[in-house]
Amino acid sequence: MKNVSEENKIRCSPLALKQTKVGNCFISLTLDTRRECDGKPMPAAIRFTIDRDRYYLRLPDKFTREQYEEICKATGKGRVAASQADKERPYEIKMRLLADFEDYLQQLVTLSKTTKLTIPAIKTMITGKSSTDSFLNIWETVANQKSIGTCANYLAARNSFIKYIGNRPGFNISTEDLKEWERLLLKDGISKTTVGMYFRTFRVIWNVCEKKGFVTRATYPFGKGDDKVTISRGATRKSFYLTVEQMTELYNCFLEKRYPEEWDVDWKENTHYSLGLFLVQYLGNGFNLADAAHLTYNDHYFQSGKKSFQFVRQKTEDRSDNEVVIPIIPPLQTILDQIAAPPIKGSLVFPGIYGDAMTPIDRRKRVAMENQNIKKRVRRLVKSMGWEVQPSCTWCRHSFATNLTHAGVPHNYISESMGHSVDSNITNRYIDAFPLAQQMEFNSRLLKLNDDTDILEELKGLTPEQLKVLIALAKNA
Repeated sequence: MKNVSEENKIRCSPLALKQTKVGNCFISLTLDTRRECDGKPMPAAIRFTIDRDRYYLRLPDKFTREQYEEICKATGKGRVAASQADKERPYEIKMRLLADFEDYLQQLVTLSKTTKLTIPAIKTMITGKSSTDSFLNIWETVANQKSIGTCANYLAARNSFIKYIGNRPGFNISTEDLKEWERLLLKDGISKTTVGMYFRTFRVIWNVCEKKGFVTRATYPFGKGDDKVTISRGATRKSFYLTVEQMTELYNCFLEKRYPEEWDVDWKENTHYSLGLFLVQYLGNGFNLADAAHLTYNDHYFQSGKKSFQFVRQKTEDRSDNEVVIPIIPPLQTILDQIAAPPIKGSLVFPGIYGDAMTPIDRRKRVAMENQNIKKRVRRLVKSMGWEVQPSCTWCRHSFATNLTHAGVPHNYISESMGHSVDSNITNRYIDAFPLAQQMEFNSRLLKLNDDTDILEELKGLTPEQLKVLIALAKNA
């Protein structure tokens, strides 16, 4: 009976300007009368009640009972005396308090979707104080789930935040904290590119915390305006790519095993393998080496007649179910024949990348090491060819996007092929819009080889008169 009486008391509270229930929690906009004394003003408050446990979030405004009751009754109608024209009217105060209430109500609704409502959880949401969770702890946890390189970047950003702002407990990190962090970084000569990278990392962690209910969208620190933080884009990497002609030259190098004679046998063999992996990343829709390492001969591979691979990108698998399809064009198959493992169902396509590494950490280390090997060997090769470029595996992704764009391939095909979309329905639209034959045609534009495809393309460019001449010559031949 006590619980029922308590619930009725809450519902019928005469001082509640507005009240409602979210899950097992009653939330009320009321006057905090716990320390009422001699008619002195008392703070307005948002009261959270679960069973008999209560938490009052005091608001800045204070009112006497009479003032508060007047505010509750205000309708906004009637004339305003000239002497009161410059003052905030009771109805305006009422609307402002109700707006605050709605803000915290939405925060409570968001929290209820991710966790069971408790008074400690609500306090953590509002104050950021928690003995078990904190923004920095979640930052470290997320970082350790990333690849070796990404993990290092995340931890570098976290260490920088701690260095300049401090080891903050809980989740109370404000826009002012980020602005101060930016100011101190720039003062110490840190580039805007690095600052932007740190802030983008911070944004990822913020989104994770918001999803868990520890912070809310209402306090999101990034955006436009004086009360928000703008993330610098930094320098562009659009020029970090190899042209179709350069990639074709590298493919011919691989095909003919055309390496400097003065290189020893082992270095030539290692370079051949690394060059193959480099070209696989380019012809494989610009996927990265972590994707290549994890690629398997799955059901899709055999169902497509060994004509395409299907996978989910390692970098975004925790926030996307968009599957990427790689058409195996003839040049890609030629490379696979030389450096890939035999096609056995369920086995890795490139087991040499992971080697004998079994744990996630050891595997990330092997991928990082192989990335460095590829970069070192390909750079030495292009230097021997007289090229003044310093390519890395990242260039493969840029080259795929840039070269297909220059070849007139539709932008949405390029985007979907690279796994950029996070819409779970995109995959079906992608497969319907771009059947395998068309994928083969598009990806064939990544190289310039003397085959029938090139001849057909040249014929398409001839005028009707030129075609007539060509046909006549063919008949007389």
